[in-house]
Amino acid sequence: MNLGNYQWQKILTLLKKLNINANNKSLYVEAMTHNSYNNEHKLGFTYQRLEFLGDVIISKIVSCYLFYLKFDEKSMTEIRKAIVNGITLKRASDELSLIDHAFLGRGVNALTETNKIREDLFESLMGAIYLDQGESKVYEILKNTIIKYYNNNDLQDTFDYKTKIQELLQKNMSSTKSKGKIHYTKEDDGNGNFKSTLYFGDIKYGTGFGSTRKKAENEAARIAYEKFVKPNINE
Repeated sequence: MNLGNYQWQKILTLLKKLNINANNKSLYVEAMTHNSYNNEHKLGFTYQRLEFLGDVIISKIVSCYLFYLKFDEKSMTEIRKAIVNGITLKRASDELSLIDHAFLGRGVNALTETNKIREDLFESLMGAIYLDQGESKVYEILKNTIIKYYNNNDLQDTFDYKTKIQELLQKNMSSTKSKGKIHYTKEDDGNGNFKSTLYFGDIKYGTGFGSTRKKAENEAARIAYEKFVKPNINE
């Protein structure tokens, strides 16, 4: 593979970070190669095939994870959407600093044009790891990134719970012809901490806490939302 020492070092540094003793280092080169770099250097490959594979593997592993938590089909679909989306994958990619190990063409502005590329890199890397190391290693990385965000109730910045709960409650209102509107109460304890409770009409659906009013409201919306998509959730 026609790469210089600097390019290979980028791959070796990434493998060391991920604690991977690669069987086929070329897979990781392919996983980090954007189309713009291939156009300039005529390598004959890009990360797109591995990205396709990684997308499927990520979805499978997250689906299996939710399956063994005993969720029903509808709940698994909704939660998987919350875990596996472009913003979350980009966040995981940034946590691993994948853009620093990628091969990009000179015409790509790494500061303004790489949001989608960062998402794609995470998927392509998972595809490469699956082929080289097996599914268990992919699960290990997902467990420490996107699954961890979910388990820590830390999807607030990547999933718009306020919009989702509004859609669910409005749908419920339409189907039952019940009347009401969403509103949030807010309390400030004077120490920079906020408490917010989500009501639909006179019914309380969730109470959240946060360092800002927005975070407290989003947490309240998350709790309310999960009452619709998780089984046996008690506030």
